[in-house]
Amino acid sequence: MVSQEGYQGYIWKWTNYFGGWQQRWFVLKDGSLTYYKDANTTGTGCRGSFKLEACNIVVHPVDPLRFDLTTSSQRIYLKTNTKPCRQRWIIQLGTTKANISEEMPDVTTVTLSSFNEHKTELKTVRLLLSEQIDEIYNICNAEEIDMEKLKQSQAMVNELCEEFMSTLNACTSNMIGEERECSTPLVKRSPAPGGSPNQLLSLGSYVPPTRHSSGDGELSSCSGEVVDPLLVGGMLPEVLSRNSPERTPSRNSGEYHSAGVKRAEKLPSTYFLSIADRFEDLYLKADAIPTVAFLDACAAIPKLLITVGGKAVITLSLDISNNINKIQVKQKLNPSKSDTLQAMIHLEIGTMTTHAKHSATTALLWLHRELAFVKEFLLGVAESHGVSDMSAMFIDCYGRTLRNHHNVMSRSVYTVAAKAIPYREDMLRALGHDGLAHTDTAVLTDIRTYSSAIETVVKYIETFYINNKLLMS
Repeated sequence: MVSQEGYQGYIWKWTNYFGGWQQRWFVLKDGSLTYYKDANTTGTGCRGSFKLEACNIVVHPVDPLRFDLTTSSQRIYLKTNTKPCRQRWIIQLGTTKANISEEMPDVTTVTLSSFNEHKTELKTVRLLLSEQIDEIYNICNAEEIDMEKLKQSQAMVNELCEEFMSTLNACTSNMIGEERECSTPLVKRSPAPGGSPNQLLSLGSYVPPTRHSSGDGELSSCSGEVVDPLLVGGMLPEVLSRNSPERTPSRNSGEYHSAGVKRAEKLPSTYFLSIADRFEDLYLKADAIPTVAFLDACAAIPKLLITVGGKAVITLSLDISNNINKIQVKQKLNPSKSDTLQAMIHLEIGTMTTHAKHSATTALLWLHRELAFVKEFLLGVAESHGVSDMSAMFIDCYGRTLRNHHNVMSRSVYTVAAKAIPYREDMLRALGHDGLAHTDTAVLTDIRTYSSAIETVVKYIETFYINNKLLMS
């Protein structure tokens, strides 16, 4: 229960083999979990106290009433009388632990530390959701359905979904600030004139940078840096300079062709024109996709997803960034033999490391699946004329791409996340230049162009994996 003294109640604590499980009165207050012999002895001194900042919360994999707290030197075994009681305690402890990071004085530390704590809390909630899904499955498959248990499980799932969305929203706030909706790029970390380098700068409506043609015929940016909400948390991979010698092979080589067709119409500027490295600018040939140029194009995807999908696509954005980083690490280990994706994978085929942990082969396989979803999702937004609610479209795209490769917990995450998908008109407005209706035609044109180029790249990768028998479930 919650009172002025904090969240408190009885929990069973394992003492030792002689005493076994003993009921103790626990009080969660001011970032610490303190326990007493009983509720009547809170004024006579505690039996022990733990700072949550130094603790990890571990959900027991078998016992539905158990959970543990671990520190660098000890493990505290705890057990509640009921499943709902355990769930409430875990949520309270996780939320308190995550909030501690937000109170840290260093802004740079706050963003990443608090985000990581919320991410850990999300994993815990996902695990609890998975438990309840299994529980409901068992109840419904019993010879006689226990309606009381079913109602209790339903209530717990509802509570967990609310907690999941609340934590997801906290993650979003850490990454892109709290002053605006998630559908617009918001915050960058840069020193203002006379200000602190850690000062967060909130921007107004998104305005794409003015672009001009450079000497090599490619579009380049001539305004300030494009704001990147994921970059605040250090989540986006490094993008190499356009003039880097690693951006090989040459785009001017006659054996290469563009992955997409650039729009010819003189339409209003959109978000897509602010992307320095677009997939339609990527030059390919049948057996080669330039690694660095491909990664640079992929690096724009997480920001694009956050812009159009808000908090609902944070998990996907992070997964994409992680896979880009894994491939980037492999490329930097042997750049001369990893100038194309195919050459990099052939290196792992030759060393029989395609299934090794953090292999480029596995990372590219997942990135290819995620790009397939992004393509379907963007096209879904473009083609959903007259439909405002995009949640059903989101689930449909997920079902046709990533769902078959995900486990039950990941599927639950996407099902819950679909409820947070913005309305179609908000998505189009976020991708437009000035938010006016006349930009819709330009946005729809650029979505189709961008998605078509992604589809070309996805087919190249899929063909290569099929030919080399690398497709895995």
